[in-house]
Amino acid sequence: MKKKIALFLGVSLIMFYLTFPFSLQASTGNLSFNSYDGKKYHFADFKGKYILLNLFSSYCPPCMVELKVLQKLNETCDNNGLQIISLMIDRDGAPLLPKIVSSRNLTYPVGLANQDILKLFSDFSITPTTYLLDPQGKRIEKFVGYKNYKEWTQALSKYVKCN
Repeated sequence: MKKKIALFLGVSLIMFYLTFPFSLQASTGNLSFNSYDGKKYHFADFKGKYILLNLFSSYCPPCMVELKVLQKLNETCDNNGLQIISLMIDRDGAPLLPKIVSSRNLTYPVGLANQDILKLFSDFSITPTTYLLDPQGKRIEKFVGYKNYKEWTQALSKYVKCN
């Protein structure tokens, strides 16, 4: 009997640890962020859309190039089904953010990643890292490194239409 209980507890514990990370998997719930111009956004505002959440840094040349690619995606992909958000992770670069946005003519939400966002998406180690969230706000894909326009449209094609 003790062996059966021990086996049951062991299997239960293993199942808990196997499912626990997935139950906590990047659900944006009631997260919010401020854009570079002070506007407050809530991830819940974009419920029903796929969210392409791009984490970048001001000191990353591939990030700066990819921001222009993301703007092109913003212009050519299904605006009713996709929301692009870029959040800078380095606070020291915050004064540069308005210039970064204007020099790349970014029209989608761009701001600073706050502690709650960095905590929820803590599994990134290099920039750019971009997460695709489903219409309920759960993380479904992670993309590490720079992608060009063609690579992005191919990656997104199973979720939204891009021209």
